[in-house]
Amino acid sequence: MTPSNSKLWFTLLQLLSFLLSTASAADFYKLLGVSRDATTKEIKKAYRVKSLEFHPDKNKEEGAAEKFAEIARAYEVLTDEEKKKVYDRHGEEGLKQHEQRGGGGGGGGFDPFESFFGGGFGGHRRQDEEQRTPSVEIPLHVTLKQLYLGDQIEVEYHRRVLCVNWEMCMKNSPECSGPGIRVVRQQLAPGFVQQVQQRDERCIARGKMWHKNCKECPNQTEEEKIDLTIDIQPGLRAGEHITFEEVTDEKPGHKAGDLNFLVVVEDHPVYHREKDNLYKTIEIPLVDALVCCKIFCFIYTLIEGTGMIPDHFFFS
Repeated sequence: MTPSNSKLWFTLLQLLSFLLSTASAADFYKLLGVSRDATTKEIKKAYRVKSLEFHPDKNKEEGAAEKFAEIARAYEVLTDEEKKKVYDRHGEEGLKQHEQRGGGGGGGGFDPFESFFGGGFGGHRRQDEEQRTPSVEIPLHVTLKQLYLGDQIEVEYHRRVLCVNWEMCMKNSPECSGPGIRVVRQQLAPGFVQQVQQRDERCIARGKMWHKNCKECPNQTEEEKIDLTIDIQPGLRAGEHITFEEVTDEKPGHKAGDLNFLVVVEDHPVYHREKDNLYKTIEIPLVDALVCCKIFCFIYTLIEGTGMIPDHFFFS
């Protein structure tokens, strides 16, 4: 083989390797259902939808847990700028080699359940970024029938989310030691320096401060509407919570709080519940009390018409 032919074959192998890596790179985008030029915001929204669809707590089909893990892995890579660049150029195999060499954020692993419904954007968090925005509790009024038979309720929730280009509004500030914390050095005497922590909302991370006049994201956040499906499992009790993790307001340097729906049961005109039993108080003549079968069949017919048939009947 001549040197020119060897060079040609080498070039063809490089081209083939690039095409294969490009085809492989499309897999993560396909998992989330986004295009290769999708914005970070579009990737976030797609992840929320897909993770809800395949979350093991909601999807009991075979393979749902594996699919959920794949979606979480795709989200982890595509929201990490460094990993995304490596993945786009060299595919998943190249990314694995990159991570084995210590690249991609310095270890720690990615927990898909920790990031479910909106948390964990942008890769691993440092300890100084573990502050959370306030959690929200909303009363959820349901009927006794819904608790016995189960139901799904669609709700619309409005919250504040980070602008797509919010990171462009950060500037370096060595005085910032974490979200909302600035360290000021005061010289007490020659050779004696005191460090004092002060509250400063402009600090959003260690060494980073918010640039308030930034045109890319002047208000830090923007309003977003998300659709949630509340799954009421049969047997749920009043006072229990249905929680959506990390879906409340976002804030730079903070982890989103949890959205908690507090179950409030509306009074039923006929029945009341104690633990897992239904009760109804009725007045019957002595003759009917002696012929209990007749009244039992009558009550059963009434309950059957409501769709709520408990395992036991109690009379008082």
